[in-house]
Amino acid sequence: MKDDGSSMTVGELLDSLRGEPRDTKIRFQGGLNFYRLKRRGDDLIQVEFNEPVYDALTYYFKHHN
Repeated sequence: MKDDGSSMTVGELLDSLRGEPRDTKIRFQGGLNFYRLKRRGDDLIQVEFNEPVYDALTYYFKHHN
């Protein structure tokens, strides 16, 4: 899989969060609300959000123009 910046390994994510207290909140920018993690293969987990991409793009352009 080509790395276009839209993915990272679980190890990279855990390294990024190392030292953070377990009760620290994570906020998703761009008007996205976390829905679930879904396994898509032996070595792939997809992060899903409640909003379709179109809604997220609309939010982004509304707040950044």
